Amino acid sequence: MSAVMTPLPVDYVASARRHLKDAHILMHAGRQANAGQLLGFTVECGLKALLIACGITQDSDGGVSGGSGFRKHMPTLNTQLVSSGHLIPDGARSAHYRAMVPSVSALSDWSVEHRYLRESALPLASLTHWDLAALEMNEMLDQAIFDGVM
Repeated sequence: MSAVMTPLPVDYVASARRHLKDAHILMHAGRQANAGQLLGFTVECGLKALLIACGITQDSDGGVSGGSGFRKHMPTLNTQLVSSGHLIPDGARSAHYRAMVPSVSALSDWSVEHRYLRESALPLASLTHWDLAALEMNEMLDQAIFDGVM
């Protein structure tokens, strides 16, 4: 009898896809504030999927290990990736795929803390830039899957 493998609950690629799809639904419904949150999470999930593909350790749930130093939110996660490529086991692969997402720096004004703010306090003028970064991330994930990296 073979053992049944239960998939780990964390799936960054599937989460990135889900957040992007829902962000676009919300954008078309005029719900830019929540769409913006999901666009940031799309990019964050994509970067975490890439980290795991490049050898960063995972927790038992499949997520980026807290001990790796990369269990962060955007934009801190991106800043840390740029400044500490040497901490990633396969840093060359990471750099190659991150280069496919040139707009990721557009999330420098995105924050997970936006979920608490009044809509008028959000930098929604950046929404189109966040959307571009999320779309680039989606394409990078497609390429990494095609290449057999994920």
